[in-house]
Amino acid sequence: MLDATLQLDEGRLREDSGRTPETADVSAIYDRSVLLMQAAAVGADAASGARESGWKGDWLVLLQALCKLTVTQASAGDPAPLFTAERLRQEIASLVGDPEAQWWSDESDTARKKFTNAWRALENDIGRIEENLCGRAISSRVAGIVTLSTPTRLGTTNAMGYGLSVSPIALPATAAAEPPPITNAPVGQLPANCPIDYLEEMEAYPIPGLKKPLKISLSGWRAALITLPVVIGLAIAGLLSWFLLALLASDVSPRALLQAAVLTGVIGGLVAWLCHPFYTLIHDRIVRAPTFLEARLPLGHVLLIRREGEDRVLRMVRYTATCPVCEGEITIEKGRRRLRGRLIGECGRNPVEHVFSFDFITRRGERL
Repeated sequence: MLDATLQLDEGRLREDSGRTPETADVSAIYDRSVLLMQAAAVGADAASGARESGWKGDWLVLLQALCKLTVTQASAGDPAPLFTAERLRQEIASLVGDPEAQWWSDESDTARKKFTNAWRALENDIGRIEENLCGRAISSRVAGIVTLSTPTRLGTTNAMGYGLSVSPIALPATAAAEPPPITNAPVGQLPANCPIDYLEEMEAYPIPGLKKPLKISLSGWRAALITLPVVIGLAIAGLLSWFLLALLASDVSPRALLQAAVLTGVIGGLVAWLCHPFYTLIHDRIVRAPTFLEARLPLGHVLLIRREGEDRVLRMVRYTATCPVCEGEITIEKGRRRLRGRLIGECGRNPVEHVFSFDFITRRGERL
């Protein structure tokens, strides 16, 4: 006769019988879906804001469409949604409207090639908007930003699936205790200082035809590149002074002397105008970008030197904010009158009265 031993664990709770891992998996999938939905919503706002500010490029509208579709699918519980090129082109067509929509919705090789080029540009340029995504995510308390997933073949078909994933970011501990910025409130209810937060919009491609941002490492001998224009300007000023003194000592006519003096003044003024931004950049670490660098870009860029890791890097970026008084766009401009010598934030709707300070380190400002 076999001995029987009482199994004391036959009445285990359901939670102890292998169901907890499944519950944990479902919870993890839900958390990933929620985070993806929130990050995609931030990405859609960033792409839309860049387009409204005047930035051009099919890759921006593609990013906006991809983020909007991802928000819808992730809110339904899909942690890794994928979309075909046809579905994305339909969404883009609804965003751009007529007459440009026909170039996306048409089932032709031209439309497919347009999408392919836009996706390649998005892969190359999404890093330009990364700081904007991080700033918006921190402001919204979202612990991640969207990145592109590798296109994947859908099932046994030849169609490729395009989607997004989430790259985690660290949220500042102090940001949780800070009140959200006040916008569109009655003037009498606004704080006296009207604090605002600036966003780094996008890094620029200032040189026509060169699809690279103006990023120059200033370590070692490269630091001399910033001082070189100033040195050249001083050398030209010395040569012009010697030229004038030589003319004064010669027997030239007063008319020729006057013409030489005017020509020297014009050349000297032009050299000073070209060299002054570099001198200010050396002294203040930031300067309003020269107009010729913004010929094909939205206005409001700055050149700044900042430390990234172990290097000091020169970048050309654009900072924007939302005016707490009228919800206009605030861009960086040179101060006037009593604010001369400073970079300030000016509202596009009222650049005289809605004026704010600008700190490029903290990216904050207050009403002046």
